[in-house]
Amino acid sequence: MEGRLAKFGRVAHNRRATIIAISICSLAISGVLIAGGNQFADGNQPPASIEAGRALELVSEELPVTSTNTVTYIFTHESKSWNDPEFKNWVLEAIESLDEIPLETLSISMAYDDEENPLHLAQHVSADAKRTAIFVQFGGSEHEVETALDEIKNSISSENLEVLVTGSLVINKDFDRLLEQDQIRAEIIGLPISFVILLFVFGTFTAAVLPMAIVALMLPLAIGLSFYISGHFPMTQYSTSMISLIGIAVSIDYSLFMISRFREEIDAGASTEDALATMMDTAGRAILYSGATVAVGLCSLFYFTQTHMPSMGMGAFLAVLGALLYSLTILPALLSYLGPRINSLKVPIPGANRKSRFWENFSTRVMKNPIRWLLPAMAVLLLLGSPFLHVQLTAGGIETLPPDLESRQAIEILEDEFPAFTASVIPLVVVFEEDQDIFSKALSLEISEMCESIRETEGVISIEHPFCNPSLFDSEFDQWPSEAMVTWNATVSQEIAMLDVATSYRSGTDEAEGLIGDLRIHTESSEQEVLVGGWSSFEVDMKEHLSDRIPVVLAFVLLLTMALVWLQVRSIVVPIKAVLMNILSVSASFGLMVVVFQDGLLSNTLNFSPQPLDLMVPPLVFGIAFGLSMDYEVLMLSRIHEAWKETGDNTLAVATGLQASGSLITGAAAIMIAVFSGFIFADVMIIKSIGLALAVAVFVDATIVRAIVVPSAMRLMGKANWWSPNFGKKA
Repeated sequence: MEGRLAKFGRVAHNRRATIIAISICSLAISGVLIAGGNQFADGNQPPASIEAGRALELVSEELPVTSTNTVTYIFTHESKSWNDPEFKNWVLEAIESLDEIPLETLSISMAYDDEENPLHLAQHVSADAKRTAIFVQFGGSEHEVETALDEIKNSISSENLEVLVTGSLVINKDFDRLLEQDQIRAEIIGLPISFVILLFVFGTFTAAVLPMAIVALMLPLAIGLSFYISGHFPMTQYSTSMISLIGIAVSIDYSLFMISRFREEIDAGASTEDALATMMDTAGRAILYSGATVAVGLCSLFYFTQTHMPSMGMGAFLAVLGALLYSLTILPALLSYLGPRINSLKVPIPGANRKSRFWENFSTRVMKNPIRWLLPAMAVLLLLGSPFLHVQLTAGGIETLPPDLESRQAIEILEDEFPAFTASVIPLVVVFEEDQDIFSKALSLEISEMCESIRETEGVISIEHPFCNPSLFDSEFDQWPSEAMVTWNATVSQEIAMLDVATSYRSGTDEAEGLIGDLRIHTESSEQEVLVGGWSSFEVDMKEHLSDRIPVVLAFVLLLTMALVWLQVRSIVVPIKAVLMNILSVSASFGLMVVVFQDGLLSNTLNFSPQPLDLMVPPLVFGIAFGLSMDYEVLMLSRIHEAWKETGDNTLAVATGLQASGSLITGAAAIMIAVFSGFIFADVMIIKSIGLALAVAVFVDATIVRAIVVPSAMRLMGKANWWSPNFGKKA
């Protein structure tokens, strides 16, 4: 009796025109969803579910003008000093064009404002006196400033001076631009290489073009759904990168397995309808389980609620969903039209679609001496994973951008060469009670006590704000000094006040994290609600969040994955062994990430600065790579299990299953590596590191694990591989 998937294959054959019409309609719907735009949150900032993110959200909502609206221009001359009359005239001429920007200029701070004040000069002049910095604060919301950012950056130029532009909004804009470019670059690299691999695997243009059609349908659907969901679920721009990263790979791979099985049945003499039914019952069933195992890994990301990982997990989940949907619907419909013509339009590529007994012969050789092969393979995997034992983790920062990026270079110049420049500012957000009098001196006295205690904290340079000066509240607001009035208008609303704490510690350092703990001692003792914002605060909370939740996630993924594999092969030993093998391949990718990105291997070639790994990368890579590794494992085990049921001979079943899936898995792995490798050349470090880690995990899994560990381990276990308790079906 045929299963449901086989019956659906026959339905797809008989209703192929309807299915194709529905698929075309879905493409139109995808276009409508994309045209509707998105409501992505800023992936460069902490999520609102964490203290630093809530502080940032309140500031964005309540304060139309904040310190983030400040843009910094650095002027440099190789020989002249900042106070040289010519240098000064060049600077003043250059900033005249600020009047052309369609935004109010609230303030311009430069060295020439107070040339006799040493502290002022230390903030605006480099140690060698060859550079001067000008800080310009613009009026308007962050969105308004962001919209005019290109004009702001390009408005100032000089024929005689080098001009660099930086600032929070400039850096964020650069980040978003690079992320978009990374996605396009990866697709330009990955898709053509994948198509060439498909031509080599299939040997015909007709078969090779079908997976690309699935990609062409999956991408707009997944992106459109991510745009729509962003109005109801916190999504970031990272989600579209994950759609490309995961979606292209799994769409092509699922199609590859389906088409290969269809061709196998057609070549054996089956009718088109029977071939579709068998394809759906075997390869279709396998990719359903495969998709489920990938989904399990991705679902683990939703548990990290105080990070942006749920957004990335959602993007990848939508990609897998789209890949499965179209692979199980329109692909059978298209194959129904083609039938035996799937083998038409052969391509003249030497070795294309070549049949050999390599995998059967190699696995048989391994199984003759399983221990001699298994022990060295395990040693290599453990060696590859060992560098992860000295991993360092951080929440990232400006160093995650390319070292030759202007906005990053300018910030580093300010930090390294300007004696009193403070790049590290920790915002404290005071949340007022409802109907509270914000001009109350009693409120100022309370906040000023907190200011005094914070000033005495090691690592704090200063904390200056009208609330820290209670004597101001003895007079009317219009009698305050102009500087205090400007600060008040920019940092105080009826709901909140933002106080900046200038520190001597850079974000990401142990000292900065320690300072967050010290500041919270003072803020928590205040009668007002005071939120500690900033990147270091985010880093402290995220580390605690991850350490609390990673054990639960590991247990969830491992146990549910083993359950899914058991449902497919009805074995207790095989799922446990499969999970252990994939842990080894994932750990190898972790180790190589440390060697490359932390220790600096290939840093010049890949254009990055060696640095600790981003805190989100290991759990992200585990969730994705574990699912993808199990993806191959499930597809391979399905063929081995088929052979076991037919022969009852464990050794023969392993050899037969590896031979049946060998060339396909090799091609599928090569495609995934091609897609992931496109992201290795990304400019954004988190995308670059994920791309490398996934490429390594797939490569290790498709070579060492599949070729050596799987056959040797299954040979050693013998018939015990297929033992299962009496509950459920027997193999």
